[in-house]
Amino acid sequence: MNYSVQNRFSQAMTETKRSEAANSPDRLCFHIMPPVGWLNDPNGLCEKDGINHIYYQFAPESAAGNTAKGWGHCTTKDWIHYTEQPVPLFPDSLLDEGGAYSGSALVCDDGKIRCFYTGNRKLPGEHDYIYEGRQHWTCMTESTDGTLLENKQVLLKNEDYPKNMSCHVRDPKVRKDQDGYRMILGARTRQDQGMALLYTSKDLKNWTLSGTIEGKEDYGYMWECPDFLELDKAALLLTCLQGAPQKGYEYENLYPSGYFQLEKNPDKKGSWIAGEFRALDHGFDFYAPQTFVDENGRRILIGWMGIPDVEYTNREAKSNWQHALTLPRELTWKDGQIYQYPIEEMFQLAQNESSRSLELEPGKAARLDDRVCLIELENDQKDWSISLRHDLTLSGHNGVVRLELHQSGLGRTTRHAYCPDVRQITIFSDTSSVEIFINHGQVAFTTRLYDAPEDRSLKADVRMKAIITPLASFEIARA
Repeated sequence: MNYSVQNRFSQAMTETKRSEAANSPDRLCFHIMPPVGWLNDPNGLCEKDGINHIYYQFAPESAAGNTAKGWGHCTTKDWIHYTEQPVPLFPDSLLDEGGAYSGSALVCDDGKIRCFYTGNRKLPGEHDYIYEGRQHWTCMTESTDGTLLENKQVLLKNEDYPKNMSCHVRDPKVRKDQDGYRMILGARTRQDQGMALLYTSKDLKNWTLSGTIEGKEDYGYMWECPDFLELDKAALLLTCLQGAPQKGYEYENLYPSGYFQLEKNPDKKGSWIAGEFRALDHGFDFYAPQTFVDENGRRILIGWMGIPDVEYTNREAKSNWQHALTLPRELTWKDGQIYQYPIEEMFQLAQNESSRSLELEPGKAARLDDRVCLIELENDQKDWSISLRHDLTLSGHNGVVRLELHQSGLGRTTRHAYCPDVRQITIFSDTSSVEIFINHGQVAFTTRLYDAPEDRSLKADVRMKAIITPLASFEIARA
């Protein structure tokens, strides 16, 4: 074990550095954030014995995310009270010295939690690290309670992947079924075609390639963070596309995050064909979502409230931290599409005794009691516009919903979604983020934004009914 990595992580998480992050004016109230440094993809979501485990990519040494990445970890029983657990997975071996990258978790019959991840390592020499020079091994580790992931094992090495793969095969998602275990991996071929690889196993250690998922057309050079699931018998692949050409409003982000509905490939046993790609969230800051089924049978999604390689910025990076996870959302299948809506526990944050019902009059601003609030709007107009906080505008015209930011967006400008009939809007407004759900989850927009505490206005250009409710904060303790 490389104790120097652990020591570096500890030195990056001193009380002084934690305090700097905690005192940031952009610190969120009801979202999971890194205690210091950088956060990205959610990993290893699972529930064991009533405890929900939320792992995430974590680089405590730098808010820019350009240093060693392991996994951070927090737990919750009720989605309101959380415990920040010690770092459970370090990039401390030759398997993963370039980063313990994204993956998933599985609660096994023997009572252990097994986590699967990509061990990244760049080999010395002059390489492009796309087609050569990168070790991208699929690894497994285990724990009795999820707090320390031990016994690292290699399941698949470069030479175990199909010969036409580049050095970008990653992000294992593992699930159990009646025949054993199934794994899906995101992949980039040497011909720069994005796809997913499917593997099966009887014992979680020996894996056999069983099929692929490929698109009917060009969907970019890489499919990241794949998640194979079923909702009401619909077979679906959630993934993030890199290199996909923009196509209408489904592809506005540099790397769009969304889903395919799948159909079996009649010419290739065990394989699937991906249909049309649809965005999961049309906002500026949504990527790498992962789902799991909790002990109540809900399919819950959590995403990274961020996106890689974009030009717009986040102000909190100046305070020694960056990024957060989205609200947990329950997925359902309705009218041939995914609906996503915050889980019911999020509405328990509402301070109902301070809730206000009002009629928004055209041109008249209503004052929000706090930026940390829930706003529920009823609308019966085809064309409409609302303004929120400093300079966020959400509007509907000719069947298209438009999200627009100006100064508070720090480079974020406009995003769109098709939605011809907007009847209801739910807005979760936190100190430096907004999550918007239209028609109880038919369309979602997630964005970071940066304004002042006094920016607390809400107004509409048509008559709307509104309920404004202050929200409590998550309570986060340290183990």
